[in-house]
Amino acid sequence: MADECQYCGADVDASPPVRETGYLYGIECRRCPPGRRRSLVLSRPGPVDELECPDCGAVLAPAGSHEDVLVVKEMTFVVCPACGERCDVYAVRKLRDVSGGTM
Repeated sequence: MADECQYCGADVDASPPVRETGYLYGIECRRCPPGRRRSLVLSRPGPVDELECPDCGAVLAPAGSHEDVLVVKEMTFVVCPACGERCDVYAVRKLRDVSGGTM
């Protein structure tokens, strides 16, 4: 774990740890035109039922098992008590990974 915040330099161990949980969704939308299709990682504060492709607007539902949603991870971050930025990862829990190790 980081001893100091990478953004402001504050000692993150000087006070009780602040942790925040969020979710990462790795998608590859098949509805995007082939020339614009790419892998995207979308961050959400909590689990969601559906995602919207930021490129073409397609709705991917259910988010936890849609064929275009390749990775779902629950992330627990260390939050800097001084500046409030996420400055380290405390824990990762894979909920879904059908990416073949690409995400």
